Amino acid sequence: MDPNRLKMIVAVLTGVVVLALGFVLGVQPQLTAASTASQQTVSVDEQNASLRAGLATLEADNEKLPALQTELGALQTSVPSQATMPTFLAEISDLATATGTTVTGFTTSDAVAYAPAAPAAAAPAADASSSDSTTDGTAATAEPTAPVATAPELVTDPQITAANFSSIPITVTVKGSYEQARAFLGRLQQGSRLFLVTDFASSGSSEGGSTNAVPDQWTVGGLVYVLQDAAATQADQAAETPTTTAEGTDGTSSDTAAGE
Repeated sequence: MDPNRLKMIVAVLTGVVVLALGFVLGVQPQLTAASTASQQTVSVDEQNASLRAGLATLEADNEKLPALQTELGALQTSVPSQATMPTFLAEISDLATATGTTVTGFTTSDAVAYAPAAPAAAAPAADASSSDSTTDGTAATAEPTAPVATAPELVTDPQITAANFSSIPITVTVKGSYEQARAFLGRLQQGSRLFLVTDFASSGSSEGGSTNAVPDQWTVGGLVYVLQDAAATQADQAAETPTTTAEGTDGTSSDTAAGE
């Protein structure tokens, strides 16, 4: 073979090898780095989009924060974490003034631990196989039965237990007309403190033994609730007694606001 031609072939092969090595050692790493950077850019863009969406949600929630804080404050007033009987008594006094009634008695009993209400027992089903018969052996026509009312479904929260919830029995006596007493009762139920009415009745008349006396003394019984256990609530009641109530002889505490 011609030496010159051989040298040319060697030179071409050497050039190809150099180009191949240059691509592998120089260009390929750069292409790999560029591809990796592109993938990272896409990933970062996706993360940024997710963060922007989260930020938008936080901004929207932040705009609702004042309303949520107001709602929380109302709920904490409705069911406080302490007995706060002086505050409730002051609210009752304001309600009496607004309805033209006079509070003549206010009694609280010791707090009671929360106990979930038991579901109502189902009514026994009628025996469809039984039938009445007359004396001559003929079957009697069955009397139509009225449909049995279904009790509403009982809803309880498993997070509310005797360890964190209690109730205080309350009795309020007011003086006024029936309409005024009803107005007082309605406002008491719609007041800032959650109040469950358990009793509403006339307790007599200020006219004594008159046969035409119109009842003007009314007793309202009910429950207020505290977001703590009964023992802690009873301790609150004991601490509040010197300034808001006077100890009764039957284990209850009472405060009379006659004339107020």
